[in-house]
Amino acid sequence: MEPVSVIINVFNEADTIENEIRDIYQTIINRIPSSELIVAEDGSTDGTSAIIKRLVTQLGVIHSTSIERKGYSKAFRDAIQLARNPWIFYSDTGGKNDFSDFWKLYQIRKEADLVIGNRSGRTDQLYRKMLTWVYNLLLNIYFGVHVKDADSGFRLYKTSLLKKIALQEWINKDLISSEIVIRMYRLGAKIKEVPIVYKQRKGISRGLPLKKIPKVVVRVLRNLPRLKKALDDLSHG
Repeated sequence: MEPVSVIINVFNEADTIENEIRDIYQTIINRIPSSELIVAEDGSTDGTSAIIKRLVTQLGVIHSTSIERKGYSKAFRDAIQLARNPWIFYSDTGGKNDFSDFWKLYQIRKEADLVIGNRSGRTDQLYRKMLTWVYNLLLNIYFGVHVKDADSGFRLYKTSLLKKIALQEWINKDLISSEIVIRMYRLGAKIKEVPIVYKQRKGISRGLPLKKIPKVVVRVLRNLPRLKKALDDLSHG
């Protein structure tokens, strides 16, 4: 079995983070020899950092942290550089995913450079489902990327390819997961999708609360031409 480097991005998750880390160890790390968990903890202020530091000693967690907030994409990029295994498994936190679904992705890894967990049977609001559908349609039309859930936060990457993309300048930082998909597609990567269980986060969304959606939509639409030009320049460079 090929070892994996599991990466999770964390900010102010004191209520759930210990249970999620222990679940990852029981479900994945302890079952694949030489695997590792990298926690990209981004300047939390609610005690999350202290919990992770305790688990570093108990479980061997790799703690990629910062006193000040780096932002999601910078924290993720730094964690990628720490990965030592041929595959990187990334998951959102906050109780939205079932880590046992990892095995659905892992078992078809030989067929792809990126395996995306397609969030089927979603229980979140209708407007979020519609935004996802419209956004994926737009990516299909604009970039020719044929995936159903480009921004899913549950995926398995080939490490060598993700590290190459991590060296590039990321543009659409509001939806960085989908930008990585687009960049992989441009590099000729093989991309597969498998259905996974997805649950709505309890409370207010941390990544994209309702009040932020209009501004994010405007930024994303402005950044798509910039991203396309950057990718075209890379292709011709």
